[in-house]
Order: sequence, then C-alpha cells, then structure tokens
Amino acid sequence: MGKASLILFLLFLVVKIDESHAEGSGDWGTATNRQSMLWVPGNQAVSGLTVRGSMMVPSGTPGYNAGHRLYVYVKQGETVFWGFRRSGSTGNIRVRWFYDATSSGFFPQGTTGTSRSFHGGYEINPSDAGGGFGRPADGLAAHTGPTQVTGTGYTGLSFINDTGADRAFWVEISGTDDLIIPSGFNINFWDITAASGTPGNYTEQKGRVYSRYWSTSNSRSNAAQNNLMIQNKGQADAYSFHQDFGFYVPIDNTYTAATNDYFVKRIKFDGSSGGWTNFFANQDGPRNHLSFEENRKSIAGTSSNNYQYPLFINDPDPSIWASTTPPSAVLDIIYSEKAAPATGGEANVNINISLPAIVDILIDINGNGEFDNTDVILSAIYESPGNYTIYWNGEDANGVELPSGGEVNFIASVAFFPVHFPIFDLEQNLGIEVTNIRPGDVANDFIFWDDSNIPRTGLTPSDSPQSIAVNVTGVESPEHIWWATGDNGFSNNITINTWTASFYRVVQRTSGFTFLSISGNVYEDLNALTDNRVNGTGVNIPDFYAVLIDGANNVVSFGTIQNDGTYVINDVPNGTFSIMITTQLPTIGQLAPDLVLPLYYENTGENLGSGEGSDGLANSILPNIVVNNASLTDANFGIRPIEYDLVVTKDVSALKPNVGDEINFTITVSNQGYSIAREVFLNENMPVGYQYVSHVASQGIYDPFSDPGLWNIGTLESWQTVTLTITVEVLESTDYFNSVVTYSATGIPETNDQNNYADADTEPISALPVDWLSFDGKLLQESVHLHWSTAKERYSDHFLIQRSQDIQMWVNIGEVQAHGFTDQVTNYEWLDTSPSIGVNYYRLTQFDLDSSYSKSKVIRVDFHPTWDVKVYPNPFMEYIFIKGKDLKLFSWTLSDYSGRILQNSSGNSPVNEVRLETGKLHSGLYFLKLQNGTETFIYKLKKN
Repeated sequence: MGKASLILFLLFLVVKIDESHAEGSGDWGTATNRQSMLWVPGNQAVSGLTVRGSMMVPSGTPGYNAGHRLYVYVKQGETVFWGFRRSGSTGNIRVRWFYDATSSGFFPQGTTGTSRSFHGGYEINPSDAGGGFGRPADGLAAHTGPTQVTGTGYTGLSFINDTGADRAFWVEISGTDDLIIPSGFNINFWDITAASGTPGNYTEQKGRVYSRYWSTSNSRSNAAQNNLMIQNKGQADAYSFHQDFGFYVPIDNTYTAATNDYFVKRIKFDGSSGGWTNFFANQDGPRNHLSFEENRKSIAGTSSNNYQYPLFINDPDPSIWASTTPPSAVLDIIYSEKAAPATGGEANVNINISLPAIVDILIDINGNGEFDNTDVILSAIYESPGNYTIYWNGEDANGVELPSGGEVNFIASVAFFPVHFPIFDLEQNLGIEVTNIRPGDVANDFIFWDDSNIPRTGLTPSDSPQSIAVNVTGVESPEHIWWATGDNGFSNNITINTWTASFYRVVQRTSGFTFLSISGNVYEDLNALTDNRVNGTGVNIPDFYAVLIDGANNVVSFGTIQNDGTYVINDVPNGTFSIMITTQLPTIGQLAPDLVLPLYYENTGENLGSGEGSDGLANSILPNIVVNNASLTDANFGIRPIEYDLVVTKDVSALKPNVGDEINFTITVSNQGYSIAREVFLNENMPVGYQYVSHVASQGIYDPFSDPGLWNIGTLESWQTVTLTITVEVLESTDYFNSVVTYSATGIPETNDQNNYADADTEPISALPVDWLSFDGKLLQESVHLHWSTAKERYSDHFLIQRSQDIQMWVNIGEVQAHGFTDQVTNYEWLDTSPSIGVNYYRLTQFDLDSSYSKSKVIRVDFHPTWDVKVYPNPFMEYIFIKGKDLKLFSWTLSDYSGRILQNSSGNSPVNEVRLETGKLHSGLYFLKLQNGTETFIYKLKKN
C-alpha cells in the first residue's frame, strides 16, 4: 500500500472496540521473557532454505519450495491487516502479498505469470522504533491486533480480496532488491488478521492463517542473533517457546460425502527450546515410501518434502473447514487353545471399523506397562472400513510359549486417520500435548512414538531421552520428553516423530492368559430323557447364553449360543464350576443372572460328555465341572417347546329327569401333551334352574357359589386326568344347556385349544301348556330360518324368539302369535335376517294368556359370512349396524358431509356387531370410515 493510499484509508477509520485479538505471534504468548519467533531462512548453511524450508522467502530463490508458503485464506470482499517486526536487525525488509489467479484452492503453487499475482506490499524500516505502520512494537501489540479492528495494538497495513473469489494469499519477505536476505532473520512479533465488514465495523475472522511447513526460531540470547542458548536443562527458561506455542491441524475425512469436513487437533510444545526448528504434519511420518511401521519411526536428518496437512495458528474457521462425523470401532479379544497336536494358546483380535485405521496391539508379557525385550507388538493398517482379525500365536518376542493362566496386559489401540507430527531439530522438549478439538469432547489425546532408530547412548547430556524408546499403544499427552543443554542431545539434527489419531479407541485387558474353553450344544430334545440321552436338533434362538459360574455364584465367562445350537465359552481358568443356560445377558465378574429359558420352552436334561446319560436332574444347570489344564467338549443341554393339551368332557346322569330329581354332572379334564400344564382352571356355567346339592373333586378346589362356578385344578402332569362330579336338584321343567370351559392361566399357548369346551343338555319332564314336537334352524344365505311345531296348545298366546352368543345373555329378536287352543300339530317359522357372526344360540319362550310361560330347548346355528365388514341399512333411519368377523380389530368414525366427526370408536370392541343410534341426525349424506392396520373401508350413507 502506498503512503497516499494509507492516509486515505486512515481518514475513513472509525474505531470499533471489541474483544477480538489478532492472529499471529500473540496467539503463542506475550511474555517478554519468552521467544516464539518465525525464521525467514537465508541461503547459508544450516540456517538456509535447503535445511529450514522456504517459508516467506521470495519465489524466485534457487531451491524454493512453494509448498512451504505461509497463507491466509480470505473470502471475497474481506480485508487482511498485517504487520511483521524484524527482530533488531538493520536494513529494510519488503513484504509482499501474492495470489494465484488460476487457483482458488488452499495451497496455490504458482511462481510466475498469472499464477503469481502481486496484491499489495510495503517496505518496513526496522528503525520505526515505536511500532510504525505494519510493525508491532511488542508481543502485546501483536496479540491485541490492528487498531483498525480492535481499537488498540498497532497500526496494520492491509489489502482487500477484490479478486472475485474466495482464495488463499501468501506472503514473501525480501530485501529491498526483492531477493532473499542471505543470512536469514527472525521475526519476533507478527500478525495477520482477516476481517469482514467495512471501516469502523470490522469483525475478525479467526482460523485463517496456516502453513504446511513452519520454520521457527527461539532460545537466542538476543532475538537478533543466531547463537543457541538453553539456560535450564529440563525446564522452561527466558528463551524457550511460550506456554501456548503450537498449532491446530485439520485432517480431511475423505470417506464422507462432504467435500470439506475435518477432524481438528491441537498440538502444543509449552516451554520447549529449539534453536531453528521445523514443524509439519502428515498421515505417514518422516517417510512415506516404506511400510507404515517404518515410515512413522523417528529418523536422522530432515524430511522437508513430506509435509501434507496445514498447521493453523487457531482452530480452522468452521465455515470453511467443517467438523466431520466421529467414526466407530469395536474390538473383541478371544483367547483359545491351539488345535492338537499343537500346544498352548493363541488369540484373535476381531475388529470392526467404520473408517480406515491403524491398529497397534501391545502384548505386555510381564505387565510392567512398557515395551521391552519379551513383549510383542502387532500392527496392521486397514485402508477401508470393515471387519478384520489380527492373530497372535501365544508366544513372547523370543518364541517362548506362554502357559495357561499367565497374566498379560493386552492393549489394543485403533487410530483412525493417524496424524503424525514430525519435528526437526527441536533441541529440548518438555512434553507434547495433543488435544482433540472437534468433533467430540475437547480433551487430551493419547500420543504414540517410535524412536527405536535414534541412538540413546553416548549423548550430551547423557540423560537427554526422558521417554521410553517405543510407545505404540498410547499414553495420554503431554508426554514424549527429551532434554538438552545447548545445540546437542537426543534430537540434535534429528526428525523426532509423534503421532496420534484423528479419532481413536483404546481397549485394554489385563487378565490371565486363560485360553482353555468349554464347548457344547443346546438341543431341541423333543423326547426328553425317555431314551436317556440329551440329543436332538440344535436350537436357533437369539440372545441365548451359556454361562460359566464359580463357587461364589459369580460369572467367570460366557458364550453366545449360535443359530445351530452350538456354543463356546472361552477364557476358562482351571477350577470347579457350574454351567447354566439363560436368556439374560451375563456380566463377567458380577453375580450370575437368573435362569430364564426362552419363552414357552422347558428344560429336558443336561449331560457332560458324548453318548447316553444325564446329570439326573432336568434344571438347565451342569454342576461340578472340573477344568484341569484341558479344554472340555460336549457340555450339552436339552430344551423343548412347552406342549400341553387340555381336554374336557361333561356328562349328565339323566337326559330327561323329572322336576325334583337329583342328577349328577361328571366333568373330566385331562392333559394330553408331553409337558406339565400349570395353573389349570375350569369354569362351570351351571344355569338357573338347578339347585346345588354337593360335589366331589379328585384334585383341586371347586367353588359352586362363584359365577361361574370355578374349579381350581392346579397342576396337571402329562396324560393325567382329573374328575369333578356335581350333584344338583332339578327345579323347573325348562330344558337346560350346561357348558364348561377349561384353561391354563400361565399364558403359554396350548397345542390344541379347540377341545377345551364341553356341554351337556337336559330336558326335565313336567305338565306343560304346550307339547313341543320340534325346534330347529338352518342357515339360508345370510339369514337363519327357524322352524318349530307343537302337538297341542292350551291357552297359548304367543312365542318370543330369543338369541344369544354365550347362552348367558339373551336378546329378544322377534315374536310370533300362537294358535291358542288346538289338538292338532301346528307348524311355525320365523326368519332372522341379521344373525350374529359366529355362533348363534336360539330358544323360544311360549307365553300363556295368563302370562305364565315355558321355554323350548336351545339350538345352535353358526354364521360365517364370506365378507369382512357389512354396514346396513342404506338409507337408514333410527340405526346403523356394523358387522364384521374381526370387528375388534377396527376403529370407526361417523362424519357428516362437511367432515365433522359425529361418533367414533378406538377399536377393540369385544363383539362382532355395533349399533349406532342415528335417530337425532338430520336428513342428508353421511360417511362411515373403518380402519385396521392394513385396510380402510369408507361407506357413503343417506338418511331419509
């Protein structure tokens, strides 16, 4: 920006004061007794760009690497304010900003022509002691930011993105001749602030400044000098990095549909000292051309071309670098005995991952929590989601077979999208803290390293490495520490690598290496132990478990019963145990669950060992299982579906007794299934007209005075029969229809529930005003035709026709005038045009002229229509009738022509016919809608 343009800009400035802060060195800290400087490399030896990278050097410099640029990402119309302070040196520096007109990506590479377009710059004079334009006076000024945005701090230079697109701009710093400054130099205070809005109303936009290869400098006795100084070995000092020195790293999740969604990590190096140090991040480590285990090892020398991910000063702007969805991982470690003739145990780690991942497993043989000469490390990389298995042969690193019961510490870590942080020439590191920023909770991550290639002896100082050589199973950061006293030590001219995962899961298991097992079968054993064998076809029942229990009734281990009835219980130690089967999920180390068999199943026996036999008690438990250094097989159980069948009969001692006689009803109930029937009851529907005298029950308790009479039978063994005899006195000469129903209250369905009903009829004899000859009925299409005849009649007035569905509640449905007086045979008939769906019982009541009466016998006519639902009449007047075979499954609504609901039902009607009273409705059109789970019926009805 020229001087005139700057003055014009200041004339429009209206200060806006808020709590924003700049983006630059101030994010690392403002303490004056610390150094967190940028190093602009020169072209001389160890401090030059061939070793320290090309960050901010001019593009035309020989050996220049455009991948090392320092960028700011700017949306169209936004303004960038900036300032750089060359530390204590003489001579002006020229700061220039460029963009690539051919690219709007995050890492434009152009170096010439339209791919390197100049977009503003300024020449800064180090003699501007007070912090002139574009030159923050100190760390606090850089932290506070440009006055144009924050109202205080320093006066920033600026440029506007008026290129027509959102894009990245990069900065190049040179001498006034536009060439590289040969000696290189430090920038101790700097700021790059992107802001939206207009003068006087700017809003800072954080998370826009980044580079893929940072070149830094600190531990200088004088910020303008290059001599390295570490004052306190193992401690932060006046020249170390600030407490918040570090970077934010977005890792692209390429397995989602979103174009730009990321995992975001923060890495910090509080109080560390480095002389000249380079920071970068990638998915491989210092190298990318070997196996993943070798690529991630720390190496001697630099790795300046293996940069990949950008390192940000702040959390990358989520409007550009959005959060991704967290992945998932499930690990299951299974010990097992090797198949003969091999000896010893082995293990399989079964893995399910939703994203590509690296899995590292430490088998800590001696349980000291560290990798040593006997421990085993298993590693694998999976480049796509799926199910995988890692195998361990049960031997230590020296090939020695581990015995059963030997305690091992088994740690498996799953690293999704591993992110590596190679650091070149960081002399002293007091701990690397890696924090998960998003997605998920903000928390310290586990970090990993492999320094096995780096010498750990003969160093100055001798105690330089403070962390173990290899940690591939993770330790919560901050860790990975090394010391130095100057330009020396463990990391001098070394690229030390530390990695974590974009997202990770850790499974740790410390237990005895108990690889013995118990296997067996659960059979559907229909004949139980009639053949003295537990056998049959393997059951296929989900959520069914075989559980190993110790003497304190605690769960030791368990196995899921597979869909062929087989099961395997792994991790079985030596000792004496019991095995049970249950549908309740067990928890290892907790009390055994209840023994719950699958619904409607019963146990039929258990046996350990092949061939005939059982343990003598059918209770789904195998006791006293002794394990002694060998796996067991054929721990078998039998179960079968519960099948009982209740059958009832009812007989009467006299079909035509005289009024006043005592007669006996004999009721038998038997169980004709192979299972025990429990909670068996019988309802005795004795009608009025009999007077109870006495009873005898072969089992259970009968209550004759309940309504209906209740016989509590209790338990019926397979093929057992019980009897109830009831003695009654006949009080009237009316014909009687007596029924009984038997059932089990357990809720377990019967094999056949069509034989639970029985009845007995009696026709008591007495002088009657009508001699009945016959009474019968038959179904004619959808009506029931009733016919009866009398031999003679005396004072007969009329016949009342009655209908019932349960012989308890009777409804008057018609009336026929009688002949009166006659000695001739008289025939009568009547047509029931609306019979009930299902069973219809009919009887006649004959009334004399003096209102005395007598009743006919009861007859039965069944009506099973071919239609599902019937609505009538149409047109209607006083009523609408709804009939249906399964009307209880329907809900209905009656609405008028405007859609207003007049009547409704929620379903579950216990009858198959509903009568709607419609007498108060006005004439017009109405709609009746019936619905069940799958069907809808709509009827258009008219009232006259």
